[in-house]
Amino acid sequence: MKKYFLMGSFLLLSAASTFAQKDRPWFQLGLRAGTNLSQLKTGNFVTDGQYQGSTLRENLKQSWNTRTGFVGGLWMRFGRTLYLQPEVLYSGKGGSYNVQVIDANGNPTGTPMEVKVKTENIDVPLLLGLRVGPLRVNAGPVASFLMGSNESIKDAITKYTSGSIDDTFKQAAWGYQLGGGIDIGNFSLDVRYEDSISNVRFVNIETPNGSDPFKQKSKNWQVTLGLKVF
Repeated sequence: MKKYFLMGSFLLLSAASTFAQKDRPWFQLGLRAGTNLSQLKTGNFVTDGQYQGSTLRENLKQSWNTRTGFVGGLWMRFGRTLYLQPEVLYSGKGGSYNVQVIDANGNPTGTPMEVKVKTENIDVPLLLGLRVGPLRVNAGPVASFLMGSNESIKDAITKYTSGSIDDTFKQAAWGYQLGGGIDIGNFSLDVRYEDSISNVRFVNIETPNGSDPFKQKSKNWQVTLGLKVF
């Protein structure tokens, strides 16, 4: 009897979920805003590299400290149970790395110094998602475009879209996002994890023989609150 009761409950919930999905519009448009908690991932930097024409005798290492930043922008959703969600977001990211000065003999000297980095970006995620009732899971690639100091979002978009689509893609730092969320009425809550695939150039350093051991990538946790406007 218990088995039949559980089976009947499952079928009832499945039917209710399917009916609720059909009631949802096929296209939705909304805004979302929240917080980034980001961290830089760097490889160790071998000594005697070149930075802006000067020889460095310093050792750069990863720091585990994180930075918070604002994220917000526009999202669109195409589909019901299975959906595609492109977004355009302003995203403040950053992190830090440690600098240990060394002398000409390669010996550490002085106390390591932490260098903090903060960046402004235009992020364009393209997420494929699955919705069951109010719950959602999604994942997909994200293209991140670094904004210059005192550069407006409008000017940055114009700069990156003035050439061909191929040129725009080449200027992006690529990564991926995965996460989930819940929809309650016109509101939604999302939690995502983001990681880099390509290097993000915060500091331009040339190393001997063309090698590049100093990798600069970022990872990021993101919590946002969304509002459906259409």
